[in-house]
Amino acid sequence: MNGWKAAGLVAVGISIGAGGMAAAQAMLPAPTAPMKGDQQVRIDLGKAFPQMQGYELVLARLTVVPGAGIAPHAHKDMPEVANVASGVLSEQRNGGPPHTYGPGSTLINDETTTHTIINMGKEPVVFYAAHVSKPQTRVKPPAPR
Repeated sequence: MNGWKAAGLVAVGISIGAGGMAAAQAMLPAPTAPMKGDQQVRIDLGKAFPQMQGYELVLARLTVVPGAGIAPHAHKDMPEVANVASGVLSEQRNGGPPHTYGPGSTLINDETTTHTIINMGKEPVVFYAAHVSKPQTRVKPPAPR
């Protein structure tokens, strides 16, 4: 292999590596408003399961208007399953690249999940979420800026 070909391959490798680093460092913008829960049901799990004393199951329907979302937060001690019913939701998880989820998509957030979500589209996003938590560990949306 001559010197020019080797230099070209090195340049291509550097370009691909830099592009991958830039993609990994891409960040979602901060939400401009909190998302709103328009229906919520709470079930005290300790009544049915004594070992779950102090925990509740929370089922919610949430609406995320364009630009709204929730700032980065952890799901330690608060496992959650969410399903997108309509719209497109953007999420950034554990420092990785942003992903989008459309109708029918399910997000599973366990104790290793730290993420942020935002509606970057033009239509509201509606999703359903279920999580188990102690009332004091519940995620509280940040105050609007």
